[in-house]
Amino acid sequence: MSGFGRSAWHALRALLSVRVWAVIGLVALAALIWLVGPLIAVGAYRPLDSVLARALLIALIFAVWAARVGYRHWRAAQLNAQLLSQLREPVENRNTREEEAPHAQELRSRFDEAAKLLRSARLGSARTGAQQGAQNVQGSRGRIGRWFEGLTRQYLYQLPWYVFIGAPGSGKTTALVNSGLTFPLAEQFGKAAIRGVGGTRHCDWWFTNEAVLIDTAGRYATHESNRALDQDEWSGFLALLKKYRVRQPLNGALLTISVSDLLGASEVERTGHAMALRKRLQELRTELGIQFPVYVLVTKADLLSGFTDYFARLNRTERAQVWGFTIPLAETEARDFSLRPVFDREYRLLHRRLNDALPELFTAEPDARRRELIYSLPQQFIGLHEVLGQFIEQVFSTSRFDAMPLLRGVYFTSGTQEGTVFDRVMGGIKRFLKIDGAPPAPHVAASAASGRSFFLKDLLQELIFKEARLAGTDMRWYQRQRMLALAGYAALALLLAGALAAWVGSYARNRAYLASVETRVPQIDRALQGVTITDADNIARVLPMLDAMRNIAHVEGVDPANAPLAYRWGLFQGDKVQSAAENVYHRALDELLLPLAARRLETAVRDAPPDDPAYVYAALKAYLMLYDSAHYDPDFVQAVLDLEIASAPGAQLTPAQRNDLRAHMAALFSGRVVVSPFAQNEQMVAAARDKLLRLTFAQRLYAQLARTLRPGAAAYDVNVTQMAGPSGALVFRRASGASLNEGVPGLYTWDGYWKVFDKRLAAAVEAFGRDEVWVLGLRAQEAATPAAASAQAKDVRALYLDDYMRRWDALLGDLRLQSTASIAQVTQIARVLSAPDSPLTRLANAAARQTTLTQSAGGAGGLAAGAQDKVNQARESLAQIFGQPQNSGDAAGADARPEAAVDAHFAGLREFGGPQAGGAGGDSGGNDSSGGANAAMAAVLKSVDNLYTWLTAADASLRGGGTPPQSDSADQIRAEAGRMPAPFRQMLGDLANAAQGTVTHNVDQNLAQSASVNIGDFCRQAIAGRYPFARGSSRDVAPGDFARLFAQGGLMDDFFQKNLQNRVDTSVQPWRFIGGAGASGASGVAGDSALLASFEKAAVIRDAFFAGGARTPTIKLEIKPLDMDPEISEWTLDVDGQQVRYAHGPQAPVTVQWPGPRGMNQVRLQVVDQSGATDGIVTEGPWALMRLFDRAAPGRGQGPEQMVAGFNVDHHALAMQVSADSVRNPLRLAQLESFSCPGKS
Repeated sequence: MSGFGRSAWHALRALLSVRVWAVIGLVALAALIWLVGPLIAVGAYRPLDSVLARALLIALIFAVWAARVGYRHWRAAQLNAQLLSQLREPVENRNTREEEAPHAQELRSRFDEAAKLLRSARLGSARTGAQQGAQNVQGSRGRIGRWFEGLTRQYLYQLPWYVFIGAPGSGKTTALVNSGLTFPLAEQFGKAAIRGVGGTRHCDWWFTNEAVLIDTAGRYATHESNRALDQDEWSGFLALLKKYRVRQPLNGALLTISVSDLLGASEVERTGHAMALRKRLQELRTELGIQFPVYVLVTKADLLSGFTDYFARLNRTERAQVWGFTIPLAETEARDFSLRPVFDREYRLLHRRLNDALPELFTAEPDARRRELIYSLPQQFIGLHEVLGQFIEQVFSTSRFDAMPLLRGVYFTSGTQEGTVFDRVMGGIKRFLKIDGAPPAPHVAASAASGRSFFLKDLLQELIFKEARLAGTDMRWYQRQRMLALAGYAALALLLAGALAAWVGSYARNRAYLASVETRVPQIDRALQGVTITDADNIARVLPMLDAMRNIAHVEGVDPANAPLAYRWGLFQGDKVQSAAENVYHRALDELLLPLAARRLETAVRDAPPDDPAYVYAALKAYLMLYDSAHYDPDFVQAVLDLEIASAPGAQLTPAQRNDLRAHMAALFSGRVVVSPFAQNEQMVAAARDKLLRLTFAQRLYAQLARTLRPGAAAYDVNVTQMAGPSGALVFRRASGASLNEGVPGLYTWDGYWKVFDKRLAAAVEAFGRDEVWVLGLRAQEAATPAAASAQAKDVRALYLDDYMRRWDALLGDLRLQSTASIAQVTQIARVLSAPDSPLTRLANAAARQTTLTQSAGGAGGLAAGAQDKVNQARESLAQIFGQPQNSGDAAGADARPEAAVDAHFAGLREFGGPQAGGAGGDSGGNDSSGGANAAMAAVLKSVDNLYTWLTAADASLRGGGTPPQSDSADQIRAEAGRMPAPFRQMLGDLANAAQGTVTHNVDQNLAQSASVNIGDFCRQAIAGRYPFARGSSRDVAPGDFARLFAQGGLMDDFFQKNLQNRVDTSVQPWRFIGGAGASGASGVAGDSALLASFEKAAVIRDAFFAGGARTPTIKLEIKPLDMDPEISEWTLDVDGQQVRYAHGPQAPVTVQWPGPRGMNQVRLQVVDQSGATDGIVTEGPWALMRLFDRAAPGRGQGPEQMVAGFNVDHHALAMQVSADSVRNPLRLAQLESFSCPGKS
């Protein structure tokens, strides 16, 4: 190729290189930045608008790219140097024999020089002398070619690497020396300088323009000299490859097997040789972790008889061609691929080609002997078929356990034509004919030592080196890489098309955006025509208009401050529209919202409640600010208006409207001084000032501070839950029903006083005094002096402390113990109150701390107070020493502190709160109430603990049906409560009453249950629905059951005597429990009075029927006849054998008793008329006497013990007087009918 052609070729390669295209891309990017950069905007900011910014960005991009390229060059050079250093080590570390030392030393010296040259050399640029001369002729064109070569420069480790593997003497080195390749270092060092001397001892590295060829020692393949040493060196060689060529350690392997090894070895030796090579290939595949092609080179093919004569007429180009076959990748990758059939097919094709050329060769060759030799080569070649095929199959046969490299092809080569020729055909004939004797003289190649190589150069350069990328992948990888490259170009094209589309789309959207904005302007103009807004009830009309003007640049969700990407790309016009819209919006604020705000402030001042000075003052101050630019405060005005307009009667605003209104107010008042469009209402201002001046300075200021300081002290809010702890909710409640989480505002706590109010008071007095001068229109001389300010601060503090005491009195006075309805609840409260971490103690401690304001607050104020205390103490000591009278004012130094009023007001609380008496100590009021109880509180807790113990024992006893033990713990608590301050006095009193009441109630319940079980069940069975308790019943109560229930010592009387007699007052009617127990107690229920009524009635029944201690029910009556019809001649009353007779004679009384002597349980009233006819009434049964008188018409007697009984027998009337022996007349005993058995039925 001519010098110009080479330059053109190098120029084309350079233009196709990645680096050139990278430079082109960078230049294009720089042009894009320079031209389009000014159009890029982030909101209103254009980062690339200035020339300097664009230049710096372009310079930065080129600097980054240059740094990356430089780093890659530096890294490649480093790896190249490290690799060459590693290549020296095998030479330096050889343990050579003494006779090899000079050669090894010379080799090391030359290799050092070669390595030094390689560090700065460009592989691929070596030229022959002829090429150099041509370069000189070409002149500048050659220099251009070298410049393009520089763009494609490759470092040593970037060239493809191939390794030769084969047995010793298999012709590896000979093939390389005679391959016809160009070695860049050969001109300076000669071929012998870059290969081993006397055979390859370790590895020889052959550097060509196209590749690096590694000639390994034959012992690496066979491990025949020293197996362990050979294996170690082989493993080190693989590690070296893997270290310096991580991505692709090898591009291929050349497996050499000589014809002499194939034909001169036995079958066993060939098999061993094949297995050794197979193992080396497996180690390469496993250790390097990649797939790579393997090229089998059958070397020393010239040893086949007839080889030299057959190919003698080939010229240099023909000798460089490939003789062998390459297996197609499609077949190799097929699932059903089988090596031997493919080998046989390709080998036969080679043999056929040899045979096909014979006629031509015979014609051209005149020598008969040489024609014989030419004819013998195909025969010798086919004789090698089976041996070579078996060998290849043994090396490359696949299995499921071994991953073998890719067999790419089998090729026949010859480096030099020397050695004994193998005549395999003649030898076979002799063996077949069994001809003995010495073999004929061996035929030596005619061109022995000619140095001509056959079939090597193109094999390496045009086939093997061209397939360098096969290693580690397959053809599909190349297709993917190509597709990726095409995809990259397509992506760039799409990116450019996308950018153009984005600009076109942005342009169209911005045009539509401007058109949409343009259509809004007339609508807003029409809405504003004739609008006058002066009152808050029209705020609903104002807000939509202001919203529309504020959002005039916001079209279809496009926010000018953060426009969608589709609207940008350097073309967005929203910022310009927004600027113009803001001017219109602010003008609308002045014309619409400002008049409304000014009128609303005027209304607020005029209609302010007179009893709220803070309200009046704030409204007046905000109103005057619109007329006094020197005192204008936009935040204050906005805050007042926000509250005023929202609370206007006609302004029913939604939360969204209120937020919009706040935003408009902020835009109106912020960033400038706003002046009211109306004249100042002097009369209204004077009236408001007059209202305020009726109050003292302290009252006005305190009203302000009570509102303005409260939000800042919110962190110090105190409630019962915080003070009493987590268990406080179990025992405390608010009498008002308020939550325990509602307490005292933080401004009225220890922290609120010392950390907020006290620290802000002096500055507030000064600031308020200054403001009052212009707010109240005072003259300069009326302003407070420093001395007056001190007095004013004292007055304000006094008002605050009064409010402080009121708030704590309200909270503490509202506290109560939780209501209880059972002994378990009272026990629970007593247990919690008497616990080590008692909420009662915590509450008392916290309340005492919060109401002890004379404790130092620390800091400057605390130090000052402490210093003053020490001065007072020293003054008292000196007064005692010098005998001077103590000034009464000094003696009261501590008490003179304004906080002492609070301390004195809650002095009783401090006696029980805090770890020590008086609650002194500590430097913080805080809410920390975890301190222990002092002696007074400890005594109270001890009493509560005793009460808890008694309640526990009483509950256990009552659950077992017993009587609770006697205890005075409730009385002890009442005594302790009498000495405690509110609210603890009432709490503990309620606790004692609840404990005693619930125990008593439970005792009553147990009694009622016992009465129901022991009496009630039997009672209900005995009397329910029976006479005389159920007057209309035909069934009678058995006298025995009646006596068992009501007789003296019976069930009712016995139960009463044992359980109730000492607890019931029977001297009154109805009976009641003594001492408020039972039904009249705090925890009594209706069942207690019913139980007592049952026993009271039972006593009456007992006295009526069991007088004198009778064991059976007895009725004793005196019956006296009174009157009868004239038609009756006689009537007789027979009471079980006791007769009362009357026949219009003397009215003599007769005493009868029931039951009667006859024991017949029968009563008969018989009437005889004048004709002698008889009729009468008969009753029977144990209650026959009472049944008889139940049938009489009762009449009043002279007392409860008497009754008049009238009977009508067969239309004949008679009357008799019946008198009982007691006022509890069994015949007229109401308790019989109203009696109910104890307990529930």
